[in-house]
Amino acid sequence: MRAGLQTAAWLIFFACACSQSNKPKLPADKSSLKAATDVFWALDKHGYAIAKDKPMASRHGCKPSEYLAKKGEALFRISVFHCGDADQARALVENPKTRHVDSLLRNHGEGGILRRGPLEVVVRMTEGKKEDAAAILDFLGSL
Repeated sequence: MRAGLQTAAWLIFFACACSQSNKPKLPADKSSLKAATDVFWALDKHGYAIAKDKPMASRHGCKPSEYLAKKGEALFRISVFHCGDADQARALVENPKTRHVDSLLRNHGEGGILRRGPLEVVVRMTEGKKEDAAAILDFLGSL
């Protein structure tokens, strides 16, 4: 019985820890990132070597932009979707399918999905360590 309580306590602890780490430092509506180019220049100023790439077509009507960002050994593919307004971006990010993809990326330490004002930002690490993915998500979540 006692072992079951300890297991339950650990599960609650890890569930709380995971949900807290998924939240950006700054609320999405207070973000200074209003356009895809804002993401580009913020990463550039933060020491990432960044280049534009050809974006894939958007299925949800938002304007797509695609970037490759490198810092040290870490390489990221960043998709930014500029939606008409914050409500449309919120609906995209809160969609159950998007939330599932976000949880997979975060659980594997390979990236995540953020909403920054009218933007949906998808970060996918192609090379690097889990700490690198957490660092870029923390940085973007603070803007």
